[in-house]
Amino acid sequence: MKLTDKAKKRLTIAGLGMVCVVLVIAVASRFTPEAPKEVSVQPSGTVSDEVNPNTPVTEPTPAPVVNLPPIDQDKASAPPADTGDSTGTEQSIQAEVARPTEPPKEVLTDSSKTPDGQEVGEDKKPANPASADAPKSGDKKDGKIYVPGFGWIEDNGGGVQQNDVGSDGDINKQVGNMD
Repeated sequence: MKLTDKAKKRLTIAGLGMVCVVLVIAVASRFTPEAPKEVSVQPSGTVSDEVNPNTPVTEPTPAPVVNLPPIDQDKASAPPADTGDSTGTEQSIQAEVARPTEPPKEVLTDSSKTPDGQEVGEDKKPANPASADAPKSGDKKDGKIYVPGFGWIEDNGGGVQQNDVGSDGDINKQVGNMD
């Protein structure tokens, strides 16, 4: 008996459909909740409260005692020595850098002293960089204007100079004098 192409296609589709149904059932069975297992618990009558004198008593082991020398505040505030070593293939990490102490607030607010606490004389006070006789941006003098970074430059009115050129709007026509 010969099967036609149409019958072969139907059998193939029916076989693949059965395989799909079996796979769906297998996957769905994985998601079903399992019943909890019965746990075996000894009845309370089998547990005894008797103390057996033959059982050795174990005492907890004491924690080890660590003796540390007291911390000297003078040595603790001193900067640590540089122990960094980068020679060869062995390297060590540099010790933690200590933060310097901050100057008192009176020194920071007092203009007669530097933050280091040194007296500032009249000749050591910082000069005001913007003096009163220095020109400012846009100042005009003798037909020139001051521009910071460029100095005094000629003032051409500040606007864009426009020259009127006669043209009828043709983009291919020469405009202006090319001499």
